[in-house]
Amino acid sequence: MTRRARYLSHLGAAVAVSLTCHAGAALAEPAGQGAALRLVADQSQPTDKQSIEELWALLGMPEMVSILHDEGLAMALTSDMDLLGHEGGPRWEAAVQQIYDEKALQGELHAQLEQQLAQTHLVALCDFYKREDMQDVILHEIAARRAFLDISFEQTARNRWIQGDTSDMLDDTIRVYVDQNDLIELNVMGSLNSNLVFLNALNQSMPDAVGQMSEQDILSHVWSQEIDIRTDTTEWIYAYLHTAYEPVDPAVLERYVAFSATEAGQALNQALFAAFDALYLRLSGDLGRVVGTMSLEEEL
Repeated sequence: MTRRARYLSHLGAAVAVSLTCHAGAALAEPAGQGAALRLVADQSQPTDKQSIEELWALLGMPEMVSILHDEGLAMALTSDMDLLGHEGGPRWEAAVQQIYDEKALQGELHAQLEQQLAQTHLVALCDFYKREDMQDVILHEIAARRAFLDISFEQTARNRWIQGDTSDMLDDTIRVYVDQNDLIELNVMGSLNSNLVFLNALNQSMPDAVGQMSEQDILSHVWSQEIDIRTDTTEWIYAYLHTAYEPVDPAVLERYVAFSATEAGQALNQALFAAFDALYLRLSGDLGRVVGTMSLEEEL
């Protein structure tokens, strides 16, 4: 299976969430006026849906999902020979287009994020991402993520980091950020789980006579990829983050990293990984079933 498109669950445009920003505790109310005061207060607050859409936009989520769609779709469409053993043709293209339907991806991820993130953290998250300096960080994240669609650009960025041709101070800040959000480990495990789901779906779509793999065979194959996936993930993450954060003011980046260590920041990071993992497991399963079905048809 081809590598899954990167999603880098961290705080910013690479991933984002939606949920409400609520007001603080209510003041004591004079007798007989409580209902009227509550009505006025309720009318002054945005609805849950309005707050969800506001945060979704602040975090650049529509743009980021669009990038992930473009990347994942391109990788799948050009992998027919590797996955099928033959050219997929129009049927392969149609199946892949349906799996990676962008509107469906947007809605699915939006719903997953809404489900995963507790409302208790929304005030802090909304306040933080409304800041002009944080919006600047997000714009740089989106620009870098879009640039990484160009394989040659990505490889150049990787080589810069591997050769140490980057700022030591920036590298130290990024390492803190990566470590406190567990970006390497969570992305590696997400990739391994996606590969496992892909192979299980592929296996189940084929009859025994065609040569199903045993559960142990599948697990062994997936774990055999762990070292390569970890190396590739590490290189990609550091290359991407250096590209995104190099233009950012160091003091702004320090605030950004510090926020990711707060309770709200950690809750967001966990919610993002859970949401993206759910999405990629679904994509991997759907792709595995299509590959299995079309491979079987070719055999027949």
